[in-house]
Amino acid sequence: MIEIKELTFSRGKNLILDRYSTVIQSPGATLLSGPNGSGKTTLLQLIGGVLKPDSGSIFINGYDLSELKTKEQAALRSIAPQRRIFEFAFTVQEIFEIIKVKNRAAHAHEVFDALEVHDLLRLRVTELSLGQQQRVSVALALIQSAGYYLLDEPFSAQDSDFAQKMLDLISSLSKKTGVLVVSHNTGQIESYFQEIIHLS
Repeated sequence: MIEIKELTFSRGKNLILDRYSTVIQSPGATLLSGPNGSGKTTLLQLIGGVLKPDSGSIFINGYDLSELKTKEQAALRSIAPQRRIFEFAFTVQEIFEIIKVKNRAAHAHEVFDALEVHDLLRLRVTELSLGQQQRVSVALALIQSAGYYLLDEPFSAQDSDFAQKMLDLISSLSKKTGVLVVSHNTGQIESYFQEIIHLS
C-alpha cells in the first residue's frame, strides 16, 4: 500500500500539490489521470524519490520514504520516467546487466517476452528508435524486484500493437504487485485498471 498524507509541492511560486492525500492499493493497477499541469508526473516522481516534497509524507508498505536510504527505497518501488536519457552507447544487454540477477523479479522473463526486447540485446541503445528505447526503459524498471512499479506515459512512443502488449503485461503483473501508470490517453485504457485517480 502507498499512503500519501498531506503532500505539498511547489516549483517556485507555482503550487502543484496542496496537502494532497490518497491511498494506492497493492496488488492492482492504478491509473493516474488528469489534464496537463495537474501534477501527475510530479506525484509519480515524488513517490519515486526523484523529487522531495515541501511537506507531508509518503509511506510504502508502512515505511516512511523520508527515513529510508536510497538503496532501501529502491527495494520498495521502481520507476520508468517518461523519457529516460541514454547518453552512452551501451548495448541493450549491458543496460539490463545493470540489474544484478539477485535483484531481478521472478517475472523478468515475462517482461522480456512481452516487450520483445530479446531482438534488441546486441544493439546499442543510442541507435534505437524512440519507441524501442522506451520499451527498454520500461523493461529496465519492470525487471527489478520491487513492491510497486511506477510508469510515466509508457505508451507515448508506442504503436497500437505494442501499447496493447504493454497493457496486457501491466494487467498480468498487477495480479501480483502494484503498478501505477501515468497516461493522458485514459479513455481507451481505463478498463485495464482497478483504480483510477484523477488530479485536477
